[in-house]
Amino acid sequence: MMNQDKSFIDTEGRAAEQEGSDQVESPVASDALPGVDQGNSDGGEEMRTLAARIKELEQRVERLARENESLKSAVHEEQMLRIREQATLQRDKNSFEARTKLSLFLDLLAIVDSFQQLVKHGEGTQDNSGLAIGSQAVLAQLNQFLARNGVHKIEGLEGKPYDSSTSEIAHVVADSDAPSNTVIRVLRDGYRLNEMLLRPAMVDVSGAVEQENETESSTEDQRVDSNQTQF
Repeated sequence: MMNQDKSFIDTEGRAAEQEGSDQVESPVASDALPGVDQGNSDGGEEMRTLAARIKELEQRVERLARENESLKSAVHEEQMLRIREQATLQRDKNSFEARTKLSLFLDLLAIVDSFQQLVKHGEGTQDNSGLAIGSQAVLAQLNQFLARNGVHKIEGLEGKPYDSSTSEIAHVVADSDAPSNTVIRVLRDGYRLNEMLLRPAMVDVSGAVEQENETESSTEDQRVDSNQTQF
């Protein structure tokens, strides 16, 4: 019985000591609260630093975007410059090729004229020799080559009114029975390269042109005489 009372007393004593210990430690826990506030203060500083860093990055992104646009503009200008240079080179090349083709065609037309004279001479003398037959064959080949490259003879000029866009006057025939300003003879054929005049025809024209020139000269002389009379 005495042992049980002693055990009960010991148990109560330990409970009292534990309660006293809790009362002593509670002020320490209360003293730790300012430390929590200090932690919150450090978190605010970190947020301000992070915000500043974000703003700096945004400014850097904007600067890089401007630089990117500037580079795009420079690349576009460089591309346009190259396109213009290529277009200029292509135009020069086309112009050179066109001049070369025109020169070649004009030289060929001079050869065609020579063979036409040979063929006409053979037809006029009824020459059936190898030279006449060979001239006809070469002339046919030359005309075929010119036709394949868009060069065609201007047809149907005789008997039509003179047109300075297709012909040049070689002679003015005053005693012709043809109407005024009419092509009466083609001395040299004219040719077109597609729609462009490659070489004008050389033609004889009835006397209207000369008469008109004489009329203009007479009118001018009359004006001069009139002016002299006034003085």
